[in-house]
Amino acid sequence: MTRLRKTQVEALLTNYDSAPIDTLTTALRIALDAPTLDWAALVVSADLPHDLSEGLRRGDPAALDQLAAELNELREVARVKK
Repeated sequence: MTRLRKTQVEALLTNYDSAPIDTLTTALRIALDAPTLDWAALVVSADLPHDLSEGLRRGDPAALDQLAAELNELREVARVKK
C-alpha cells in the first residue's frame, strides 16, 4: 500500500464534488498500487468492511464521502474487514 502525497489528496478534494467515483478511483489506484484496476475491482481489493464496500459499489453518497474522508485524513486505506 502507498500513502497518498499531499498533492494527490489536494486533487482528490478539488475534483471530488464533480466526479466522486472517478476521483476515488484515481486515489485508490495509487493507495493500493493497482494502476490498472477499475472501480469495482479496487473496492474489492481495498478489503473494506462489507457495508462500506456495498455502499461504494452502489455509488451511495454517504459511502463515497466516508472513503474520501478516510483518504483525506489518513492518506491510505486503513479499514480492514473483520
